Amino acid sequence: MAELYPNIYQRGRKTTLLTQEEAAERLHISPETLKRYEGGRLTPPDETVARMCEVYGVRWLALEHAKATDRLGILPEVEPKPLPMATISLTNRLRDAADRLAGLLRIAEDGVIDDAERPEFDSIVQELRETIAAAYQVIYADGAKKERPDGGTSKRSVSQAVKPENDCKNSISYSRGNASPVLKKGVYAR
Repeated sequence: MAELYPNIYQRGRKTTLLTQEEAAERLHISPETLKRYEGGRLTPPDETVARMCEVYGVRWLALEHAKATDRLGILPEVEPKPLPMATISLTNRLRDAADRLAGLLRIAEDGVIDDAERPEFDSIVQELRETIAAAYQVIYADGAKKERPDGGTSKRSVSQAVKPENDCKNSISYSRGNASPVLKKGVYAR
C-alpha cells in the first residue's frame, strides 16, 4: 500500500528516477535517513527539503512540505491548477483586492476595527487569503517554467535560425479589416 501512496518526499525523488542511495548521496544525508523521511518516520528539516527541491527539480515539494508541517494553519489551501487557469484566477483575485482597497483604508484609518467594521474586515482578510492561495497556484502550477532556456536553444529560436527567409516582410502580413498584424493564421501580434 505504501508503494501506491508514496509520501511527498518519495514522490519527489521518484520524478528523477534516482534510487534512494543516489538521492541520499546528492542530498548529503545517509540512505537510512532518507528512508526514514520517505517512510514517514521522520520529517526532514527545511534545509534538506530545499536541497531535495534543487536535486529533484521539483518546486512543488517546498509547498507540499510547508503545508504538511504547518501546525498553525497559516498556509492557505492550494488546489493545483494548470498555469493558464492559475494565472486567470490570480488576475481576478488581484482585481477584486484592488476594488476592496478603499474599504480597507477606511477601516484602518483610525487604527481600530470596531464592531460595525468587523464583518467587512473579515471578508477582506478572507479575500486576501484566497489571493495568496492563487499566487501559490501560479508559482507551483503545472507547466510553469523551471528556468529560462539558454539563448538560441528553444524550438522557436532554432527553427528561426535555420530559415534565412525569416524577416519582417515574410513573417508579418496584415489582414483586411483588422489593424493587428497576423503572424500566423489566427494569431495576432500584441
